[in-house]
Amino acid sequence: MSKKIFTILFIILFLGTINPFLLAKRNLVKKAQESMDFMAYEQAANYLEETILADPDKKDLRAQQGFAYFRLGKHAEAARVLKEEITLFPDNYNAFILLAYIDFNQAKLEEAAKVCLDFHAGFEKTVKDKTLKKHSRYALYDKKEHLEKTRAKFQKKNPNLSLPYFVLGLYHQKCGNLVKASENFILALERGYDSMECHIQLINLELIKENWQESLTISAQALQSEGSQSEFYFLMGYAFYHLGEIENAKLHFEKTLELKPYLVDAIKNLAKIHCQQDELEKAIPLLKKALKIAPVDFEVRFLLEDLLKNISIEKKILKLSKDFIDKVSLKYKYSFKTDMNQVISYINEYTLALVRLGKLNEATSFLRSFFEIYDLSPALNYNLGHLYNMHNLLGEALKAAWKAVELKKDYKDAYDLVGSIFFKMLDFENSLRFYKKVIQIDPKDAMGYYNLGLVHSVMKDFAKAEENWKKAIDYEKLIKEKKEKRKIPEDDLDLSLIVKARPVSFEAHKSLGNLYIKQDKKAKALEEFKKAIELEPADPEPYYEIGKIYYQQKDTEKATFYFDKYLYLGGKKEKVEEILKKL
Repeated sequence: MSKKIFTILFIILFLGTINPFLLAKRNLVKKAQESMDFMAYEQAANYLEETILADPDKKDLRAQQGFAYFRLGKHAEAARVLKEEITLFPDNYNAFILLAYIDFNQAKLEEAAKVCLDFHAGFEKTVKDKTLKKHSRYALYDKKEHLEKTRAKFQKKNPNLSLPYFVLGLYHQKCGNLVKASENFILALERGYDSMECHIQLINLELIKENWQESLTISAQALQSEGSQSEFYFLMGYAFYHLGEIENAKLHFEKTLELKPYLVDAIKNLAKIHCQQDELEKAIPLLKKALKIAPVDFEVRFLLEDLLKNISIEKKILKLSKDFIDKVSLKYKYSFKTDMNQVISYINEYTLALVRLGKLNEATSFLRSFFEIYDLSPALNYNLGHLYNMHNLLGEALKAAWKAVELKKDYKDAYDLVGSIFFKMLDFENSLRFYKKVIQIDPKDAMGYYNLGLVHSVMKDFAKAEENWKKAIDYEKLIKEKKEKRKIPEDDLDLSLIVKARPVSFEAHKSLGNLYIKQDKKAKALEEFKKAIELEPADPEPYYEIGKIYYQQKDTEKATFYFDKYLYLGGKKEKVEEILKKL
């Protein structure tokens, strides 16, 4: 036997003896990673604990466990294992970043900043040491691009290496050291932190310094590099206001709301400007809308109460707001090991299972928790918007539905949800705007026409309401005929929370009937209510409306027949008795 063959056989035998142990460890780590991807954090922490006990000198296990503990809300345990990881492995920079992230989320900005400074010192030393191995000291001194290339290699492996610089920017800003703050925000930008967030803070620094013109210059540059973003228009509106260019300020706040209609600060600022211009008829509806989006905003509540009571407002105290700029949420990028389509499918199915069980609070909480690590799925944003809407949390619902629209420009159902949320807010102009968007995407959408009819009806445009309800009926007939021809399989799964309990035509016929009653067109009203009964014979409401019409026409026999049918189907006896008293 040759020496080479003997060596190969020895390696195979050796690997065979250790393979079960290695495989067991790898399986546990893999299970832990998969558990975290699917938000089973307790399970993940247990798998990692088992692995750490078996191999206490293994790098990164405690860092992963720290993330699992953090997601479980066990902040003290998360900090403990991360500090252990840093002590054992001072070059595990993800542990530093996670620790700073946890401190920041617990409002411990000073502690977070200290961790970030330690990270910076260690990371820069590692970058220099790695660079020196490949390049001469002269090259390193003369050509800084070598350092940048080394940093870039690290950044490919860890997408969060820029986060500490953003934290340091916020820390120095709070301490009043605006030069240091600017330096760190620029470093964060250069090293890959969310570019829009960095630009926002750099503009905000100029606002803090009251460099209004400079803030406008940086905002214009940001618009060029980042595209049309509501936050930049908001900051420009804020600057224009302080420059005394009030009309320009109003235009920019209005542009902000075109792009993100749920930004309460922009609504508040517009309302305050209208107050200062004695345009209370414009200010009051805006404040009412702001209160529907943010019911706990006491500044809005007190200002609205004063205006409604005709209490004079001192215009000097109406300072513009920019709270959402000052309240920053850090963006930590979680790296999934599992295929994202699988993860999203599981999250969606689990959420829907909770909804089917009637556990709406749990479903909302579960989905909201997932959004803390990933919020780029249009379908999940749509479903979260629906859940918030069910809870009547209109501001949160609008934000989630809007995110779905931003992620998928032709998302018809998301536009429909936005329209319905605005309808609830009594913002009929915007409701109309987004229901029209549904029709633009699908010109034969029956529900879209029905909803348009509802808005037109509330806005007293009865001719357009009638026109749209008739279109809803016609298009639903076409859709029904096509479906019958295609024979859609019964096991098709609907992955959204849409529930269409009754045909659109049924609702449209009822709405037309009510419209004709208002117009004193009783014959037409009877015709529509009877068509509604043909579609849904078990619904009591149309029988009641028909009974009312016949009773007004003194046709007692027919009125009695329809009232009896209404009561038989579960209608309220007192409603019939009330009609009989009045007529």
